[in-house]
Amino acid sequence: MLFDDHYPPGERLPRRLRAEFSSFSGPFGPVVCMDVNNLRVGDPLTDRGWTETGYRWHDALHLAYVVCLGWSPTFRALAGLRRRSQPRTDHIEDGGRAVVADEAIAWATFCYARTHDWTRQPAADLLDRVEEMTFGLEVSARTRSDWAHAIATGLDCMLSLWRFDGGTLTGDLDTATLEFHPPAVAAS
Repeated sequence: MLFDDHYPPGERLPRRLRAEFSSFSGPFGPVVCMDVNNLRVGDPLTDRGWTETGYRWHDALHLAYVVCLGWSPTFRALAGLRRRSQPRTDHIEDGGRAVVADEAIAWATFCYARTHDWTRQPAADLLDRVEEMTFGLEVSARTRSDWAHAIATGLDCMLSLWRFDGGTLTGDLDTATLEFHPPAVAAS
């Protein structure tokens, strides 16, 4: 069961998604845009660093949390899917602290992988941090195995997007899968 099964359709995460990532040059380096199910979601992202880090592709991590866990307050906010019909749920599960936890988990995941030769498999200490950061939130019901799957999936997709300078991710919440497809130019 997903956390938003009993909410109105406009407050549910998409059960199937197609996220297209494109990249272009900007004044502060490469910029990434994301369109999910043909709608622009979020702002264009850069690495926001002095050197290239690849973090501009990190929305793949949030999408993995959506698909593998049925959770991402960051994606909910960006896509206009907050559960406003239940003000307390919106306040606790889709509000500020939950968004900060989601972003912190994405950053911790990225930093862990970067300092461990881009490993996709999270170690126990990273999973411990994730458990701490999700304390009191609905996603705390997910297992360490669920989180390990989400993190590995997200990193695989993020690194593929970075390698190919874009591409498409297709996700299915029923099967908890998120798959990378290279851009048409790179595929030929």
